[in-house]
Amino acid sequence: MSTTLRVGIVIPAFFYVPYWAAVKKGFYAARGLDVQISMLSGIENVTAQLKAGDIDIGVGSPEHVIHDVERGGGLCIIGGNVNRLTHSLIVQPGISKLTDLRGKKLGVATVTAGTSSLFMGILEELGLHYPGDFEVVECGAVPPRHALLLSGGIDAGMQTDPHNYMAEDAGLTNLGPLSQWIPDFQFTSINVRKAWAAGHGAAVTQFLEATLEGSRFMVDHKDEAIDIAEEHMKIPRRYLERAWADHVGGAVALDLHLNRAGLATAISLIQRDRTGSFTIADDAVPEKYVAGSYLKDAQRAQGIPENILS
Repeated sequence: MSTTLRVGIVIPAFFYVPYWAAVKKGFYAARGLDVQISMLSGIENVTAQLKAGDIDIGVGSPEHVIHDVERGGGLCIIGGNVNRLTHSLIVQPGISKLTDLRGKKLGVATVTAGTSSLFMGILEELGLHYPGDFEVVECGAVPPRHALLLSGGIDAGMQTDPHNYMAEDAGLTNLGPLSQWIPDFQFTSINVRKAWAAGHGAAVTQFLEATLEGSRFMVDHKDEAIDIAEEHMKIPRRYLERAWADHVGGAVALDLHLNRAGLATAISLIQRDRTGSFTIADDAVPEKYVAGSYLKDAQRAQGIPENILS
């Protein structure tokens, strides 16, 4: 008899290949897990369904977990996914530098997480402040931002690979990788409800074990990993081949560890929140939001050195 785990993801992105591979290659099934992955088309949706109990595991925003914990909620982070930014800053032709974004429309997923905080943090260093100096447009994750960039509906958007390559080929301007401005950022993480995980500890650990296998598969079987990405993402293979190199080159945490400095950056950005909607303790540290015992057990079972926050 298998245990069903409902897993929510945001969009069909390359960094979900380890999860798709673990389903396709039977890594979850071998552990008695029936993992059902749903694409929820928005980071807010992943968090909302996780909090409501409509999914068991959400591979989404660490910032939303931080917000939830600070409000007395029950979410926690159990592992890393994308441990550094794979984004480029894509802008309309005619924009050649960051200060040209004064008075422009910046497309973000949501004002409460991810690219919004990054955008604001970078522009503040140049004297551009929200909301007076630029407009923020909530337009969803990478694919809808890509469409709005192509149509001219927004002037700038932070786009992860392979959509950054696609934007360049469409004639848009790439001002460069976000990592040149923010080298450390925990972009996505594996999140659960703390109480649910405590009651399903064996299944959570087995899920992480199988995902570790999926991560290794992505590295060791390049062509098949790209086949899997192509099946889910419906993007030309030449772009996915470039995305594979980026993701196995350090963006995806193959041992599922979390980037301590990247989480600290996320915490700092929330502490400097520009919307006035959130507060966070001055003494907050990454460990406050992480339950590392499940990953520790999974790494041990796979013969991987213990590495939760580094």
